[in-house]
Amino acid sequence: MKTVIVRTLLLLLAGWALLMPSLSLAMRCGNNLVDVGDTKIAVLSKCGEPALKEEVGEDFIRELDSRESRKAKRYVEKWTYNFGSTRFIYVLTIRDGKVIDISTEDKGF
Repeated sequence: MKTVIVRTLLLLLAGWALLMPSLSLAMRCGNNLVDVGDTKIAVLSKCGEPALKEEVGEDFIRELDSRESRKAKRYVEKWTYNFGSTRFIYVLTIRDGKVIDISTEDKGF
């Protein structure tokens, strides 16, 4: 009886985990929140100019057809926001004009 209950709970938990959207970090700018999927214009209007803007190349595999692929390079922008010594430094990765990742680094300065 106990094993049936445990198995049922594990199945429910696994199903719930699959249905939940992936958790991503958001960045707060005053009363505004920046999230994955926001446009560059939205980020600029919510947070202003970043402390640093970089263009970084990343390698990826481009599928040419079902039998052939080729290594290629695409560029993303990395925007760094430093909100001071009481908050972490945030790095936004932007591709095709939209935020695709938000990460934190050390405390700001």
